[in-house]
Amino acid sequence: MSDDEAEDLSEEIEVIEELPQVAASESDMIMMARALIAGPTGHDDIWALLCATRPMPPKIGPTSARLLEDTLRHTWRALWLRGGAKPMGTIRGGGSVRGRLWERHQPEPLAFTQATVKLLRWLVATPFAAPASTLTELPASPLSVGDQLVVYLALDAARTTPALRGIAIQPFVRAAPLAWLGFAPLLVGRNVKVPSFDSLTEGVGAIVLEALTGELARRWYASELGKRAITDPQELIELGAGQEAVLTQFMASCDKRGRRDLAAFVIDAAIPLLAKNLSPAPAELDSKAPLSTRAQARTAAGSLLRAVLRWQDWDQEHRGVRFIDDNYQAAQLLLERYEPIGSAGSGRVSGWLADLASLAPTTPSPDTITDQGATST
Repeated sequence: MSDDEAEDLSEEIEVIEELPQVAASESDMIMMARALIAGPTGHDDIWALLCATRPMPPKIGPTSARLLEDTLRHTWRALWLRGGAKPMGTIRGGGSVRGRLWERHQPEPLAFTQATVKLLRWLVATPFAAPASTLTELPASPLSVGDQLVVYLALDAARTTPALRGIAIQPFVRAAPLAWLGFAPLLVGRNVKVPSFDSLTEGVGAIVLEALTGELARRWYASELGKRAITDPQELIELGAGQEAVLTQFMASCDKRGRRDLAAFVIDAAIPLLAKNLSPAPAELDSKAPLSTRAQARTAAGSLLRAVLRWQDWDQEHRGVRFIDDNYQAAQLLLERYEPIGSAGSGRVSGWLADLASLAPTTPSPDTITDQGATST
């Protein structure tokens, strides 16, 4: 071996010796974070990773923390790939800005707290092959927008695995507003409270939502199709009530912050339903259920349709904005977004809602009146 070859080999050995060393459990946690950010297609077998449980130490070391921080920096790239690269329009003040996500916004830091570490540790330590009811509960925690995004990515990564239900029922997950926007059918239930969406309608939260607009639309569209096959009236009532609360509270927050454009996924979810003439009406509800319960379930199925009619009300407001008004450009952008629905689509939505209400009893019971009142516009 020549002196030059010996020197090169020595340098390679030094590099190998300088590679960061972490505990096996910490390595699993970092692998979990990387798998979530990469998404289901970025990991060969996410289920195997979720099943490979390992006890976690009370704390992680500084090297592991540094590697985890470096991994989480790639979340913005993941958002670009999920929809941030699509040219869109954004309301800014009374005006609008168009382009790709990075062209519409200045770089914003996406903060992650100890809650993200808490979730990753739980994912590594939990034996998801066991029944969901036997899993150790993950208590709710205050969540930053970055933490919410990791929750969303965890649900997305696990969506084709048996682990999905075990993750979705956790109080920690149900405390994430972003999870409700993306996975409401998994989170709804009796006495389950929908969180505030204010963190997602301004600042970095709004940027994250813009990147996920396409995904959210596809998820809500799929949920509408799924309603057609539901036979249990109570299941449909719970789903509809949860979706109604999500859309009502979210759209109210968008309105309050002057960011109605963030609710555009409602339009995008409804467009293919209208194009294919697919009402969310259930094909066949259990005939053994009382008529009032079945009527309540059919009414509950129209949660997304009622959100479309709220968009129609907004559309009428936008048409009244004059060229000399300060928010003219923003109004034009919103008019453009609703144009694929238009008056014809709004009429069909109203017709579908009338059809869903067609089984309503002549004299509703008090609880039916309460539920219908909660979902009225």
